[in-house]
Amino acid sequence: MKKIDLFAVSSIVIGTILEWYDFALLGLMAPLISNLFFPSKSAIISLMATFSVFASGFLVRPIGGIIFGHIGDRHGRRTALSSTVIWMALPTTLIGLLPTYHSIGILSPLILILLRLIQGIASSGEYPGAICYLAEIAPPTQRGLWGSVSMFGVGGGLLLGSLLNLLLSSHLSTDQMNAWGWRIPFLIGFPLGIVGWYLRCKVRESDIFISAKLTTETVQLPISEIIKFNLKNLSKVIVLFSLGPVSFYLGFVYIDTYLVSTHRIALHVAMINNTLSTLVLILFIPFFGYLSDKVNRKYIMFSGASCLLIFFYPIFILFLSGSHGLLLGQALLAVFIAMFVGPIAATTTEIFSTFTRYSGVSMGLNIGASVFGGTCPLLATYLVQSSGFNEMPCIYPIFFALLCLFVIGYLPSNQTKLLDAI
Repeated sequence: MKKIDLFAVSSIVIGTILEWYDFALLGLMAPLISNLFFPSKSAIISLMATFSVFASGFLVRPIGGIIFGHIGDRHGRRTALSSTVIWMALPTTLIGLLPTYHSIGILSPLILILLRLIQGIASSGEYPGAICYLAEIAPPTQRGLWGSVSMFGVGGGLLLGSLLNLLLSSHLSTDQMNAWGWRIPFLIGFPLGIVGWYLRCKVRESDIFISAKLTTETVQLPISEIIKFNLKNLSKVIVLFSLGPVSFYLGFVYIDTYLVSTHRIALHVAMINNTLSTLVLILFIPFFGYLSDKVNRKYIMFSGASCLLIFFYPIFILFLSGSHGLLLGQALLAVFIAMFVGPIAATTTEIFSTFTRYSGVSMGLNIGASVFGGTCPLLATYLVQSSGFNEMPCIYPIFFALLCLFVIGYLPSNQTKLLDAI
């Protein structure tokens, strides 16, 4: 039986951790960033401005998805994955060096937006490439497990960012964090990026891609091929990749920032809860990925979407009850998200052929995660501001959970097929 290349797996996962550490920082540091770059008499207005910048990094991701999907399908997974690391590390480092609004005025938030857009383009090729590469090098009967490890890397990056912020907020005063402490996590991004790039350069290309290129000519425009012949499945992938980000960004990014900004809990308390809950998430993702190799993947995903549909509102009530309720609610939400996203990497790679796989997964993920997931904190803040009801943001993930239940029933069943035969 085919064996997994553990060096390749670890190199991809470490690179994914480092890239998503970079990308998540702006959301994790939003309570501080909002005051430093978007000062306002209203904490909610400053918060909405920061979440707008956070969302901007997602809005360009479909463009980056086309670019890196094309590179990955035409020139190889390794080529695309190696370049994304550097393109993420550079803008992250520059954010750490950026003067605040009080130093250079309006120029400061404008540069921040530009750097965030570059981050968005870089991140658009990272996770889809990791999904495709790990699924292609995995033994066919373990595709769910090893495919889910890509999401483990995303969770690991969020955990790393949360841990560092927890460490800083616990040992530095509020004045120190505002003066210089907030810069440290961003500046660390550069040496981490160099490590990630070096590891990616040492990884060999996927055997499935190499074999396909030896026997078949690559597609000139992969995204055009998908739109012509596989648009229905692309639409399904977009919906599937929406629910996880919407649930995560609402339950882990928005709610922490909202509670801290409205002075309901302290920043270091939010970081402790976030760190512990993210740890639950990254531990359960490979478990459900493994489980999806033993039973039908669609059953696991259907169960996860059902739990999110039924329990998101009660969990949100727990969030609003205080720090203890926040911890319990985030831990429960982490399990339900893991149940849904654990099988999603294998499921989506099994939909597309070798020379359209990177582009298909990339477009589906980036449209779903950016248009719906990345804008979620901003929309949630607006819903609360306009309606006056703190629970109003719940309608967003509940809607997508319901939509996913319908989509899952119409997914193609390719779980037992070899990827090079799809």
